[in-house]
Amino acid sequence: MSPSILPRGPLGQPRNTPADPASEQPTASAPEAPEPRAGPLPRGVAGTVEVPADVLNAAGIRPDDTVVFEAVPEGVRLTADRLRRVYVEPTTRCNLDCVMCVRRAWAGGVGDMPLERFRLLLAGLPDAPAGEFSLVFAGYGEPLTHPELFEMIRATRDRGHRAELITNGFRVDRATARELALLGVAQVTVSVDGGDQAAFASMRGAQLAGALAGIEALVDARLHTHAKMAIGVAAVATRRNVDTLPEVIDTARRLGLEFVSISNVVPHTAEMAAEALTGSATWASSFLAEGWQPRLRVARFDAAESTRALASAVWGGGLTYPSPHIDPGGWRDHCRFVREGMLAVSWDGRAAPCLSLLHTHPEHVNGQTREVRSWTVGNVDRLPLGKIWRDPAYASFRLRVRAFDFPPCLTCGGCPLTESNEEDCYQTPFPSCGACLWAQGLVLCP
Repeated sequence: MSPSILPRGPLGQPRNTPADPASEQPTASAPEAPEPRAGPLPRGVAGTVEVPADVLNAAGIRPDDTVVFEAVPEGVRLTADRLRRVYVEPTTRCNLDCVMCVRRAWAGGVGDMPLERFRLLLAGLPDAPAGEFSLVFAGYGEPLTHPELFEMIRATRDRGHRAELITNGFRVDRATARELALLGVAQVTVSVDGGDQAAFASMRGAQLAGALAGIEALVDARLHTHAKMAIGVAAVATRRNVDTLPEVIDTARRLGLEFVSISNVVPHTAEMAAEALTGSATWASSFLAEGWQPRLRVARFDAAESTRALASAVWGGGLTYPSPHIDPGGWRDHCRFVREGMLAVSWDGRAAPCLSLLHTHPEHVNGQTREVRSWTVGNVDRLPLGKIWRDPAYASFRLRVRAFDFPPCLTCGGCPLTESNEEDCYQTPFPSCGACLWAQGLVLCP
């Protein structure tokens, strides 16, 4: 069943039928720390679901939220369709020229976000408790090349929002690392696309030592300022560097980092398409697990000599799809940008549903060149982000993506409609997301 967005009704209950004006009551106040409620919920007239205010409060749903109902195997899931995370592109300038970068293939141009535009972006965020919004300084450029990045971070923190940074690390010296820590940046991700110098240089055309020095400066700054700053690394896996990525993991362990993220490459060029490690995985994206592999459900067990044979059969016996220790719902037809309340804003103020739709760019998948055309849902120079998020057309798009009402364009093959994201055989309104690499778990959200 497709998800539905329902307006809020009396006593906090979502409803999709008109309420009797005479029956309208103020929203009931909920206890500050309500206990989870067990047992049946009240039933209303046909098409109406009544949910007590304390249940909504316990679920983190506020009176002004739009509630999304989805049918799941366990029953019904209700979530707030709320903006939570904004990717901010301070600049499209960069100090490196990486072989896999979209800037080698697009016509996006180079520019910096003016500080005044960023202040408009901040002012347009919906009202929310402190710490609810995360602003991630990232995009298709190196954020630290922006001359006013620290002012942007400072303004973000002054409003009580969480700030994150994705960087290549080459501009992170000791002074920069200390400033990031003192500003209260919550998380820094450093891109490290290779575990040795040869692999790293083949991807980024630079010295691995430059990225490692940036990470070490961040670790040192965190230690000396006592900052609560998570530090991690992200890598793009290709044929030329994949055998060195275990060394990236070892480096993260050695330096005491919090996380490692390894994604497939988005093949913006034919060269990168030949380097991709997703031939079988792309094909598998179109099929449910039951169609070609047994689904394994394995309880936790001791890692010991006595369990070696079982562990080998489960994890070492080749591809199991989905992986037995990962929720299969996160692998296919699943857009994290929509489901987790994300949005991206380009340096020139355009708001898009995700990073992939932020700039028009080519992708080379399955022997076909595909143009992914950008889709702007608003501009922060003209509308607050809160209003952009609540626009009916954009809300309708998010519902369609939640249901993933698109054909399996990624592996259909040979269809001229898959040469762009403008249309598909379901006659989906633009944009069609059926061939999105991110939604099939092939490319990870940074």
